[in-house]
Amino acid sequence: VRDNGVRPDEQAEAPPPLRTNLDLDLQRYAHEYFGDSLRGAVVALEPKTGGVLALYSAPSYDINRFIGGVPPKYYASLQADPHHPLTNRALQGLYAPASTWKLATAVIGLELGLVTMDTRMPTPCTGGYWYGRVFKCWDKNGHGDVTLAQAIAKSCDVYFYQLGLKIQLSRLLAGGVKLGFGERTGIDLPSESRSIWPESVNYFNKKYGPRGWNPSVVLSLSIGQANNSQTPLNMARFYTALATDGAASTPQIVAHAPTRKQIINLDKDKLEGLRLALADVVSRGTAAGAQIQGLTIAGKTGTAQNPPHPDNAWFVGYAPVDDPKIVIAVMIEEGLHGSAAAKVATKLMERYLKKRLTLNTVTND
Repeated sequence: VRDNGVRPDEQAEAPPPLRTNLDLDLQRYAHEYFGDSLRGAVVALEPKTGGVLALYSAPSYDINRFIGGVPPKYYASLQADPHHPLTNRALQGLYAPASTWKLATAVIGLELGLVTMDTRMPTPCTGGYWYGRVFKCWDKNGHGDVTLAQAIAKSCDVYFYQLGLKIQLSRLLAGGVKLGFGERTGIDLPSESRSIWPESVNYFNKKYGPRGWNPSVVLSLSIGQANNSQTPLNMARFYTALATDGAASTPQIVAHAPTRKQIINLDKDKLEGLRLALADVVSRGTAAGAQIQGLTIAGKTGTAQNPPHPDNAWFVGYAPVDDPKIVIAVMIEEGLHGSAAAKVATKLMERYLKKRLTLNTVTND
């Protein structure tokens, strides 16, 4: 068609309209915020429908250069770039989710009836936990004797080490499978990566063979490390369940009837307890520096070990707390601490919600 044109004896026919869920302003704002210095991804979803409001990967490239055939030299430069701009980090990047995954450990423990939001662990946090060796907490000063709600707000590793041991490895793995951490989200885009999560203890038997494996892996898994790699898209999908009624929404670029799956089976009081703890993360916990005046936000920071490179920064959350309109996952490669990702995420939430409020006011007037 490019060389010869269209047939003169055929009349052009318009296709049916294609409407996407994307918010162009939010997508552009994500691009502006990441600029040329940050590497990572942003995923923004409408929690009750899974509508994709923004899907951004950095570094990016000039798609206009592909029109009419990409120049070989330009494409070769993209392939050779050590920062991999051709990889869509939002749906293809696989990263340890770190403390953003602690909510999954909490959900599994609550569903099994092993804890309530007020449960304390036998060993208070003094900065580490002994299990064959010392497993450190991110805060070397420790968090003391905390409840599950407080452990979420303060992101206490020692609490979640002990919760993982209570749950036991086989049940933790089964719970993660039920929550969808070994799957693709099913977004209506090609080339989505399948998240990595062991399906059972047999995974370790096959991987390590006669050498055996250390049962302490349950401690690392319980805080979102070890054999656990998630896409930012899949973490956002999980938080649509936390933000609503426990049903996860399938992400959708094109607007059509939503698809939801019940993955969290907790009563309203327990779900509300988790939401209050997530709100405390932003109001007075590890993301307190990312508060937005006049906006109530819930979410979880994560600082993921990434040897030999600096730590990756995560934040996954939603706003407003009382009636969530947006779920956002932000992952910044080598961002050092989850608070860095939280600041980006909350600014994006503010941008989207203020524009939405303005549009609603204009419409009502």
